[in-house]
Amino acid sequence: MTPIERQILLNQIAILEALIPLGSNGPHGTQEILRKRYRETAELVRQEGSR
Repeated sequence: MTPIERQILLNQIAILEALIPLGSNGPHGTQEILRKRYRETAELVRQEGSR
């Protein structure tokens, strides 16, 4: 992963952190969808950091 790609993912995480509180609740609500995307993106960044 290039430094630019990593920065894009970090920016995405920051945006998701800001949007999660604004989403709708429930098992199929936007909060859960945003949390899932947050976890997936954070995992990508973690994996790359451990290489």
